[in-house]
Amino acid sequence: MVDGPLGDPRLKSRLVVAFLGRRKIFGLHDTADYQYVLGNQGHAYSLMKRRTRSGIRLTLLVLLVGSVYLVMRNYEQQFVYAPSTVVKKTPRDARLSFDNIALATDDGVNIQGWFVPANVSEEPSGTNAPPPTLLFFHGGVGNLSDYLEKVHLLHDMGLDVFTVDYRGYGKSGGTPSESGLISDAVAAYSYLTEKRHVKPERLYLYGEDLGAAVAIDLATKEPAAGLITEGASASVIEKIKEAWPLIPWQFLLRNKFDSLTNIQDVHIPLLIIHSADDEVVSFNDSRRLCALAHEPKDLVEIHGTHRDAFVHSFDLYYDKVSHFILDQPKDKIADGSISTQTAAPASKVPTP
Repeated sequence: MVDGPLGDPRLKSRLVVAFLGRRKIFGLHDTADYQYVLGNQGHAYSLMKRRTRSGIRLTLLVLLVGSVYLVMRNYEQQFVYAPSTVVKKTPRDARLSFDNIALATDDGVNIQGWFVPANVSEEPSGTNAPPPTLLFFHGGVGNLSDYLEKVHLLHDMGLDVFTVDYRGYGKSGGTPSESGLISDAVAAYSYLTEKRHVKPERLYLYGEDLGAAVAIDLATKEPAAGLITEGASASVIEKIKEAWPLIPWQFLLRNKFDSLTNIQDVHIPLLIIHSADDEVVSFNDSRRLCALAHEPKDLVEIHGTHRDAFVHSFDLYYDKVSHFILDQPKDKIADGSISTQTAAPASKVPTP
């Protein structure tokens, strides 16, 4: 016999009765209602599991789509822009006088630029007219110091040259984007016309590579005497679609630079320069732009790589650019209603 309270048979019977009563109170044991409650609990648990699995799937899908979107955004930025913040040289290194210009864009970004004035001729010119001014927009790689040789050459044609670093390039603040670069271009144009009082009929726009898209867009908004493009891409969105054809880029891209559309709204004399040997942008891009552009227009085929074709075809390049700017009438403003015909090539090739 077990000693203690549990050894008492009467106490054992009371415990059994108590437990049975508690089971009835808590669970309706061995009744139809008991089975019904268990069935409902199982259904609710199963429904909860399905909802949980659906929620997890939805969360994973959102995370996947978000990750792909961020990857595509990063790819887009790297595809379009390749800025450098290291300014390797300035016009001073080329023994050129220049003004370092700081501008604030309409969205509050500070950008930097160089104004390189033309050399003052010691011989009387017979006119008090200032030299033409060229607003130069560089390509998408590096910064303005990588295009100093081009700036020097344009300056040697007898031009005032103004060039700016886009946001995110060189010493300019901000991050590059299509809308941002357009704002930078407008700020540069406004500086010339408002601060330096350059008349639009003596102001030429020049864009190389990505800068061509910027210059084309600016020419649809502001009056100028003429537009020059070099190595222009027909459309950045086309290039990205070719690289990733199965992605609906038209809904994802922030940087489209659709020059094929914009060129149709340009109504000033146009000089298009492109190398037939260009390994970065096909010569056909400029051919397509020329086909859609309004008269007067001139498509000039040169030779050499994307970056140094102007050196390999120096004589033709120099002749075409200098003749386009210096031999056009300066008493007319090409603002969409008045334009001039591009002059024929000069018989005497200038020397650098």
